[in-house]
Amino acid sequence: MKKLLILGMCGCMLTPFIACNSGQSTDQRGDSTAEAMPVEGTDTIAGSADEGGYSQQLTYKQYSFSVNSKGEGALRKLTITGRDSASDFDEVNMPLEGDIYYASTADLNGDGKPEVYAFTRGKDSAGYSKVYAYAFDKQTGKQISFPDLTPEQSKEYMGHDSIYIDKNYLVRSFSTDKGDAVPQRKTIRYVLRPGENGFQAIKEQ
Repeated sequence: MKKLLILGMCGCMLTPFIACNSGQSTDQRGDSTAEAMPVEGTDTIAGSADEGGYSQQLTYKQYSFSVNSKGEGALRKLTITGRDSASDFDEVNMPLEGDIYYASTADLNGDGKPEVYAFTRGKDSAGYSKVYAYAFDKQTGKQISFPDLTPEQSKEYMGHDSIYIDKNYLVRSFSTDKGDAVPQRKTIRYVLRPGENGFQAIKEQ
């Protein structure tokens, strides 16, 4: 009888502890959509990251891609290889800033051809994010230009930002300093439009 009483008391003590912790999020950036899942039509195998690099396999319809990063600091490099049902694409090699925390493929401009996105975050306390994006036309991946913050946006910028895909948009979200008791975030949506040498992300009007 005493044993049953002790077990019952322990269960009561553990219940509020479990309830409190069940509501905690593992995402410390303050943005629950920071690593939004790919849009419909994509198939993403979870990426793996270690101290020296990142590796992830992506598919979109008949297209398949491998996103990898290797190296440290200024010597870090992004590599994207891919193919369609008929042949291999030209390999993409690009110097990389920050650590890749997520990669995805999508067709944000609706032309039936995939783009590949690698999202990175710096190691500084501000957590500055970047996106490396490529649109694949025939066998070549052309880099998609993503704009820097405007002077007006920079005045509001307080770091801890993230860039992610939401439906047909590239989205950037970051903390702002408005003197509020509760931290606020600003969200900017971008669409893909043809540019001089490929595509560019432009702020939605």
